[in-house]
Amino acid sequence: MHFGPRLEAVAALVPPCRTLADVGTDHAYLPVLLLQEGKIEQAIAGDVVPGPCEAARHTVRQFHLEERIAVRQGSGLTVVAPGEVETAVMAGMGAETMLQILGEAPEVWQHPAFRHLVLQPMSDSCRLRLWAEDHGWAVVREELVREGKRLYELLLLEPSPGWKYPGSCREVGDDLVRRHHPLLAEFVAEKKKKIQRLLTQMDRSERARASRQYKEYETLWKQLEEIDCGNGRNGK
Repeated sequence: MHFGPRLEAVAALVPPCRTLADVGTDHAYLPVLLLQEGKIEQAIAGDVVPGPCEAARHTVRQFHLEERIAVRQGSGLTVVAPGEVETAVMAGMGAETMLQILGEAPEVWQHPAFRHLVLQPMSDSCRLRLWAEDHGWAVVREELVREGKRLYELLLLEPSPGWKYPGSCREVGDDLVRRHHPLLAEFVAEKKKKIQRLLTQMDRSERARASRQYKEYETLWKQLEEIDCGNGRNGK
């Protein structure tokens, strides 16, 4: 079965562990892929909606993994007992949803046995970097992957009390900048295009130009302009 570049990139970022929770599992493809690769021993596949849970059960039966993947219906990490998993994956949802999930079950990710969060946000990754800094976690690895016409961000977090984000721009992962990721220039260019579009729209209103939001967009534009994307290039 072909799982697609995005899901395969998520799997590649998962550290080897005994038990993993896949939050918002949909069809449970990620746990299947990780078991096939030998990176995990067992998994909990959770989803709040009955349909995806039934689809996940079908996938589990299809691959004869009933003894290794438990499908549970419920909200986020509330389907997991503290100490039951070492790693949790949240992929294909917005950062706001991820933060709500983390806020629902702090006893899970604060447990000493819990070691990694793998996050693939659809939006607002900067909020996840800020959350890590505020809650004693560190962003230790970031990736970009293209699937279709879209670039996706991936973040690997681990506990690290006192960690401070090292970059000057939380909108783009510092790890991507330091490694001159091959997709970085394209990613930064897309960000700049979006910010420029917003500034152009706000330029039509004197009130909008005087707003704090306008100044924040201007600051972000300047930060993006300063990013070295490798080979002397900036995102253009």
